[in-house]
Amino acid sequence: MRWVIPLHEIGDSDRRKVGGKCYALSVMSRSELNVPDTVCVTTDAYDEYIASTGLRERILLELHRKNFGDMRWEEIWDASLRIRNMFLRKPLSPTLHEHLRERLDFLYKDKSVVVRSSAPGEDAPGTSFAGLHDSYVNVRGTASILDHIKLVWASLWSDAALLYRRELGLDVDTSSMAVVIQGIVVGDRSGVTFTRNPNDQSQGVIESVYGLNQGLVDGTVEPDRWIVDRATHEIVSHRASERSHYVVTGMEKVILEILPRDMAARPPLNSDEVEEVFQTALRSESLFKVPQDMEWTYRNDMLVVLQSRPITTLSEDRAENLRGWYLSLRRSFENLKALRVKIENELIPAMIQEAERLAGRDPVTYSDEELAGEMEQRTESYEKWVDIYWAEFIPFAHGVRLFGQVYNNAVRPEDPYEFIDLLRNTNMASLERNRLLDDLAAEVRRDPSLGKKLRDHQYSRMDRRFIDTLKEFSRRFSDTSQSIAVEYEGKELPDGLVKIILELTEHPRRTIRSEARNIKGGIVKCCVWNH
Repeated sequence: MRWVIPLHEIGDSDRRKVGGKCYALSVMSRSELNVPDTVCVTTDAYDEYIASTGLRERILLELHRKNFGDMRWEEIWDASLRIRNMFLRKPLSPTLHEHLRERLDFLYKDKSVVVRSSAPGEDAPGTSFAGLHDSYVNVRGTASILDHIKLVWASLWSDAALLYRRELGLDVDTSSMAVVIQGIVVGDRSGVTFTRNPNDQSQGVIESVYGLNQGLVDGTVEPDRWIVDRATHEIVSHRASERSHYVVTGMEKVILEILPRDMAARPPLNSDEVEEVFQTALRSESLFKVPQDMEWTYRNDMLVVLQSRPITTLSEDRAENLRGWYLSLRRSFENLKALRVKIENELIPAMIQEAERLAGRDPVTYSDEELAGEMEQRTESYEKWVDIYWAEFIPFAHGVRLFGQVYNNAVRPEDPYEFIDLLRNTNMASLERNRLLDDLAAEVRRDPSLGKKLRDHQYSRMDRRFIDTLKEFSRRFSDTSQSIAVEYEGKELPDGLVKIILELTEHPRRTIRSEARNIKGGIVKCCVWNH
């Protein structure tokens, strides 16, 4: 059993132990492609960790509360959040900690590294998990590397990875994770190469940005794009980007900076470098016998291959198509800030304008032909906004997970949902709405006869104070809670509101300790500003 294996010692028999990403690096290294110095923390180390801490059983307990195939997304997210918090709080066993600390201290004590996932099978053709597991750039110090190894292990159980496994029909009970640790290569230009263009099999695609690849991968920085003929290697087309920003390394993180004007005026690659990058990617394709998605960087005009994996975008498989949406939920802090501006300044005004335009038309006056055209236009409009909702609004709404992740990383609370208390300290309408719902539920807890009257629809016999609270709720939140907040007139209550009140009575009301909240709120503010 080996917990750490250097890249040059990895053989074909180690493939399962080191995962797809690390195995590919070892193959490229043996074939004299230029790759970073790398070691692998094997699946044996992961198995030792979850066995010695009792996490294996706790993970299975979380995922088998009901049939995994029947779990809704929010149930999977709930389980994922709890599992991740277990990894944050459970220390390595003394034996594993000392072994990893000793090896990593010797190799990377004063160096910055990249800590990447390398799950067995994650980069197999047709089952690529590219981007679904976590990677961390510019990690410095042995203690920090050990922490980030656990975070990569935990990402095996992220909601996106679990959903994708379910689509592929993989057995979550046998999932494991190796971790790649690479000395960071601080490139001045980086990019990705697809040896086959999904839209034209006779072409390849190269995308490149200044600085590190992270800005390209998470969508923060728009790349230049070249289309290359596979047979002749000639450039078919080049689409230039605005080139306004680039991602560079800071002290212990990566940061987004304004691109200097002289760099913004020219593409990150010249024609000779486009040729070199594409030929290198074709060498990788020849090694692995399938089209490749290769990540690379130039440092001092030397090309370094960071990783290479099978292309997945050629597949029409349902799971692969959904994988792109799962990936869209994982946004960086910078990306979420830009998305907020887009939603507030572009999408919401455009939606309002579209609604007003449609409201200004009166289909009653249309002929049959005009009515058919109007129906077609409205269907197209509806489908367009549904697509925008899933592509833009849902990922932004899920940005609260980034806040929770930053908070849990810093505070490591026993309750993984503790960060929600901080959100309660805002004046959001939804939180005030929830407070009033809690007040209604509290009334029912104090007077069980109210609950019976609600269930039996005996509204006329209810306490006057309870009725007044219902009226206040409807008055204030009929716009924000239309599905449940309907004006109560003394005769009938909406079923949705009744069900929510009765459900809330089954759970104790949560209390918030303001002192702890204020202290931890300060920690979170520091974390977010430093993110």
